[in-house]
Amino acid sequence: FITLRIFRKEAVKLISGEFQKFFHDVTTVLEQSHYDLSIPLLGCGGCFDLLAKKKRILLLVKLLENIDSLREDYAFELRKLALMLTGFPLIIGQRIRSNTEIEEGVVYSRYEIPAVSIETLRMLLIEHIPPLIYAHRGGLKVKFDGELLRAKRVEKNLSLADLAKEVGVSKRAIYDYENGIIDVSLETAMKIEEFFDIPLTMAINLFEEMNRVGSLVTPLAGDRGPRNDLEKEVKTHFDTIGLKDQLWTKKIPFRVLAQPAIPKEKEKFNATITGIAEQLEGEEVVKKIQITYSISKIAEANPLVVIGEEISQTSIEGVPIISVEDLIKMKKAEHKKE
Repeated sequence: FITLRIFRKEAVKLISGEFQKFFHDVTTVLEQSHYDLSIPLLGCGGCFDLLAKKKRILLLVKLLENIDSLREDYAFELRKLALMLTGFPLIIGQRIRSNTEIEEGVVYSRYEIPAVSIETLRMLLIEHIPPLIYAHRGGLKVKFDGELLRAKRVEKNLSLADLAKEVGVSKRAIYDYENGIIDVSLETAMKIEEFFDIPLTMAINLFEEMNRVGSLVTPLAGDRGPRNDLEKEVKTHFDTIGLKDQLWTKKIPFRVLAQPAIPKEKEKFNATITGIAEQLEGEEVVKKIQITYSISKIAEANPLVVIGEEISQTSIEGVPIISVEDLIKMKKAEHKKE
């Protein structure tokens, strides 16, 4: 078995030179911010490419040259994974549609998942300068301190109509800004701040935005359940021991994430990250074991690899390994108890 450091280098070789630099720049920012990183899943085509953790903050990072290339089903899978691992989904990209570069200091969103540039990430994590602007239909927007806006308007003896005339919007718009009903276009925000000569824009709490994503209902497109008899046995095993909240992944090297469906039980047990393979040999199995170990360690989950043939080992590199025959025996034993 190769070391995790070597495995990481091998994974990076699978991608193009330009994307290698992109990956290197992102990981440099995260490492300089003292995040622990998992093995990258580059080249797998899955819903995320990297896990990063610092204290209690777990990031599930998807790297995209063009953030509009994110597929809806992958976005939903990423959101579900983040929810199950109590983490934050984050897209780091270089461009948007028409190959326009992502603007620095701007938060974009794809399927409710925040997306930022490397520079925006660096400013937030290293310089502790949060973004102020977000992209929305119709252009760039900012969040205003409505109470301060109202106080400054009253201080200058201005009516809603007076201020509206000064900055070229409707009286209703000024009312909505002050009451937090709508956000302000970047152009209008600059006019208002210039008029009062005071900053009114509120910083965007990126982690709050990512946390909000976890509260969303996340449907999964298509059938994501077990594909064969081996996987069906794994599902039955998890169902039997109470891990009924399951996410069967599409292209990630680990196949299923399972945890208790009852909220109170989730607090007592970590999620189980499971890789599944027919045989305990070959490069693909090595890859599954290494990735299962790395991701489980960063996410503080329980690793497991299930093999379709009889095996003598019970663990490799700290990852518990069990044969499907042993799972069946365990299930029969449970039935006898009942």
